[in-house]
Amino acid sequence: MDLDRNPQEIGNDVLKIWNARVESLRNKFSHLRTVVLIKSDDLTKLAVFETDTILYPIDDFNWLRNKRGNLEAYDTERKHRFTWQPHGSQFTIIEDVPQECLLVQVKSPKNSIKPVY
Repeated sequence: MDLDRNPQEIGNDVLKIWNARVESLRNKFSHLRTVVLIKSDDLTKLAVFETDTILYPIDDFNWLRNKRGNLEAYDTERKHRFTWQPHGSQFTIIEDVPQECLLVQVKSPKNSIKPVY
């Protein structure tokens, strides 16, 4: 993929890839859901929720390049919905965390090794 192209064209291509993968999975599985896991920095708190895995209409998003060179997509209400990091080929979908999500707190064992960041 030519990363010097117009951000809108690149973003449209990213969504086309996402939509093609979702369509392919839907051909095999009629109920397609995504599980989201959010971890605290110290890994002792977790939030978990499910959301429908959906297709995104390409024309509903405006793609812009941010100062890091990543692409960000905004919907028609100017809400940030996606980030695509071309150097790591990471596609992030921005979701609101529902109030009714599962919250888990993990107790650290005594004498545990602290993670190094």
